Amino acid sequence: MIKIEPLSAVNPSTYNPRTADPKRLDLIELSLRKLGFIAPIYADANGEILSGHQRHFVATRMGLKNVPVFRIPAMELQKRKALNIVFNRATNDGDICQTPLKAKRILETLNLSELANSIPDKELESKEFFRCAYPCKVSVAKLCKINSGRWIQYAKSIARTLRKAGIIMPIVCTPDGKVINGIGRLEMLAELKADTCEVVYISEDEAKFADAMMNLLTMDFNIHERYEDLLRYNSFRRARRVREELGHGFVFAVHGKNPCHTFDIFNPSQQAKWRKEHGNTILDFGAGHLTETNILNAAGFDCTPFEPYHIGVSEIDKGKSLGISKKFLEVVASGKEFTSVFISSVLNSVPFAKDREHIVCICAALCRPFTKLYACASSTSETGYRQVNGKAFYNESNAGNIAFRLEYESGIRIGDFQDKPKVQKYHTKKGILRPVLSVF
Repeated sequence: MIKIEPLSAVNPSTYNPRTADPKRLDLIELSLRKLGFIAPIYADANGEILSGHQRHFVATRMGLKNVPVFRIPAMELQKRKALNIVFNRATNDGDICQTPLKAKRILETLNLSELANSIPDKELESKEFFRCAYPCKVSVAKLCKINSGRWIQYAKSIARTLRKAGIIMPIVCTPDGKVINGIGRLEMLAELKADTCEVVYISEDEAKFADAMMNLLTMDFNIHERYEDLLRYNSFRRARRVREELGHGFVFAVHGKNPCHTFDIFNPSQQAKWRKEHGNTILDFGAGHLTETNILNAAGFDCTPFEPYHIGVSEIDKGKSLGISKKFLEVVASGKEFTSVFISSVLNSVPFAKDREHIVCICAALCRPFTKLYACASSTSETGYRQVNGKAFYNESNAGNIAFRLEYESGIRIGDFQDKPKVQKYHTKKGILRPVLSVF
């Protein structure tokens, strides 16, 4: 429930990844004066803002004493950070390939002053100014009929993620029922067979300006600096794997593009082929769940793992991680020479170029003139990255994907928002060779 609370009852978080410039803040103030609060400020039980930082800032400088607030139950810091990122996408009816830059370019084509001039200012702190606190109950079926054919799969997926945290934002409509903001929320509610939804109505004169303010006025993300440590930590959080064979990064040199499960390291002829290519002494750098390490050792190879963030049942097992790292350092100190080094998928998981370059440097130091280094990584041509560029279609298996592209570096997308946001780096052939060539 949205309630009117004192402005001092909520406070900005220290980690919000949005950045704002004076021009954008002025537009937010213009939006509040003309439209009022169409959406509330979302804060946790302790008053920490998860969505609405800029509105809170502008409300303060406007001299407001109260603001509409939706309270979210208390949760741990990492989940609050994840929810903060989701909110930064959920307030816009954008698709998966929308970026702040694209939205900004569209916004710059609009004459916002002209759109705003036809709208009278709202009386500050009036019921009309706090309109999101007084939504109407409207038939979901009726709104679906009016807005048929306007669905955005990505917006629905975002809405689902917020609903898991107990949040369903109001839908913003014109008097005739056309959705200006919240088309994904409407579709989600329809699929849940909800009878009614909460709607904030705006006038026809307000519609174009509201559309621009709610769907295009997006702040630039600064996730790579504000969330740097979190993204580094989460990059090693891998889902529990069920595969029981060597991955593609370990077999492509001898098995080509054939499916991994068709290669059996315990088959004498296939094992001999693998041994001829890779030798007997293997380093599994970034060993994850130790799947490949255990398979290779069981097949008679001498495989040493290095995995500083080993996952237990569901969380990183610090004791096991330290044990693996200590043993790895002991092996290196002993002078063991590796015939092959594998860093399969690691260059996809690590979110920052400087860290990937450090990894390549470490691997280079572990190589001898005869050592072969295999760096296998996903490319920008794969579905995971093509989706965030609008070049791949949704299907049943990826319908819940709410990843989106970041612009601090090429080939970057962020996803896994439920509670552990994770960055993936997708490479071009030229790009993946750059850190390798800079070392060798």
